[in-house]
Parts: sequence; structure tokens; C-alpha cells
Amino acid sequence: MITQKIFKNIILTQLALIFTLFAIVIADESVNPADEDLSFSLIEIVSLIIGFIYFISLFMLFKLKPIGKKLFVSTIVLGIVIILFEAVDYSYYTPVISALENLLCVVDGVILATLYFTSIKEKFD
Repeated sequence: MITQKIFKNIILTQLALIFTLFAIVIADESVNPADEDLSFSLIEIVSLIIGFIYFISLFMLFKLKPIGKKLFVSTIVLGIVIILFEAVDYSYYTPVISALENLLCVVDGVILATLYFTSIKEKFD
């Protein structure tokens, strides 16, 4: 049985993984060369907005607010849709970055499963 403490630790783990990924991507110059054009496309702007809403949803989940569940599921679905339209060159990704992204997806799945299939779901009704 997953308790509130375990659920909150899962969310904190997700945040730690996100910040670790950001730190590694910023430090790795092969991912973002200095001579690259830094203008944003429409898809990237929408992705940034969805990312901001994702952080809000994690905060709401941490506080056990019902709106957090709706925001979290919405951002996951919108994130999947955005991935379908975003042209990403994966040749820049290092194995560490790929592994961290995969871990982020796994933890998202754990959070979703926890929200719908454990006793925590009663907190969000």
C-alpha cells in the first residue's frame, strides 16, 4: 500500500531527475552548441508552457489537491501529442541524457499508476 509519504517521495524523485537532466544538458556542449540559432518555434513555445503547467501539477499533486491530478494527466497527454509534431535530432543525445529521459518517463508512469490504482486516488476525489 502506497502511503502519502511514499507518493510525495516519488514526486520529489521526479523533480530531482528533472533538475539533474537540466544540469547535464546545460553542461553538455554537444547538446546545445554555442553557434546555434536560439530562436523558438511555435512547438517549442507550447512545450515550454506545457512544461510550466507540468511543474504546477507536480506541486498540486504534492499538496494532494484534486486539480493536480487533472493537470498532470492533461500535461502528459499534451506532451505525447507535442512529441509527435516536434522534429528532434536525437544524434546529440548522450547515453546519460537518454537514460535520464527514460527514467523520467518511468516515474511519470509510476505517478499515473499511483493516482489511479492505489488508495491515494481517494485523496483526489
